[in-house]
Amino acid sequence: MFQSRRTFLARGATGAAATVACSATNLIAAKNDRPTLGLIGAGWQPDTRRQGRGIAIGRQAAELTDVSVICELDSVAAAFANKTVSGGRAKIVDDYRTVLDDQAINAVLIATPDHWHAKIAIEAMRAGKDVYCEKPVAVTIQEGQWLRKVAQETGRVFQVGTQQRSEYDQRFLKAIALVRNGRVGKLNRIQIGLGPGWKGGPFQTEAAPKTLNWERWLGPAPMTEYIKQRTHRTFRWWYEYAGGQLCDWGAHHVDIAQWAIGQENGGPLSVGGAAEMNQPLIAGMPTRSDTYNTPVEFSVKCQFPGEVEMVIDSSRNGITFEGDQGRFFVNRGTLEGKPVDGLQDNPLPENAIEDLYRGKTPTTHMQNFVDSLASRELPISDIATHHRILTTCHLANLSLRLGRTLQWDAQAEQVVGDAEANGLMARRYRRGYEIQNV
Repeated sequence: MFQSRRTFLARGATGAAATVACSATNLIAAKNDRPTLGLIGAGWQPDTRRQGRGIAIGRQAAELTDVSVICELDSVAAAFANKTVSGGRAKIVDDYRTVLDDQAINAVLIATPDHWHAKIAIEAMRAGKDVYCEKPVAVTIQEGQWLRKVAQETGRVFQVGTQQRSEYDQRFLKAIALVRNGRVGKLNRIQIGLGPGWKGGPFQTEAAPKTLNWERWLGPAPMTEYIKQRTHRTFRWWYEYAGGQLCDWGAHHVDIAQWAIGQENGGPLSVGGAAEMNQPLIAGMPTRSDTYNTPVEFSVKCQFPGEVEMVIDSSRNGITFEGDQGRFFVNRGTLEGKPVDGLQDNPLPENAIEDLYRGKTPTTHMQNFVDSLASRELPISDIATHHRILTTCHLANLSLRLGRTLQWDAQAEQVVGDAEANGLMARRYRRGYEIQNV
């Protein structure tokens, strides 16, 4: 059954990441013991009232848990989320620390803009909460290192919202199994298409809506005048809050690609490329504040151990695996190619998918998280492997921002011989919003 918060805190205090061995009776009981969750960040698109990512995962969670508190800085979005996620039964707050202080809450779902992820997740783990955090979990390589460190120290369950590891008819797991079982022969190239980023600006400044706490929305990011394109879905196209298409979709597809080649705990040897940018950059930093500043069209080449070349570009969304005996393509809509057709006569080994999914039958991503809350086992999308693949995405952005190829030491987690690039692996936090205790 779900341990009490006191037990959670005791485990965190000892720094233990132990796995609880549950009997069959306990596992059955756990299914009837719904954890209590807090949703931090709802998100939405006000022009269409389309649900935001926080609302989407909140609805998934509400089928398996009790979402008792919703924290949101936009009062209109908060009311919309409450109605949609909890049927109006959740408590609405505008300070995430209220959620962390609530001893009845077992875990948090973090779906804020990316620049808030690391700070909230670290404080949540320190408060004894388990974490489901939307991807990408960090806006810098250093933040990913901190998240991995705190998760290890506290023993918290940390699931990253990279649903391709669980869902979409298991086609991504099948793709990984195809590669690992030699169905393309020796793999030599992976082409990852993310689609182009958004191009836009200059935009007009205006007064922030009275329903939005703009200063707190900015949080760790620099103070700046309100521009509506900095918020809601389009926050992704500003380095201050996110990493553009390379971190948004890259967090999904680079994850699958590195997992397929056994580099989910490793990294590239070098990263370099070229891009059309929204605006010129100086020393990797934007020169103006009224224009999107992440890459629009781009092509980045990453060299991995084993003589594997990975090209990440803005072409058709999906992944192509190429070997000396075949190639195939996978995205959320299809899995196609001769190696896939060959499965009719030569299926994958028994349990090939389960072996990838930590020895279990794949479930929904949220179910896997809830199961991990009970078992205390590592969830399928853990913070350590996500940090490694996200590092590749961050390095791709850094190479484009600086206009040069970066040599990467994956063991030391440092750019070789490039102090300027290493300096951009971290960021400065606005006073009062620093990340503490790391």
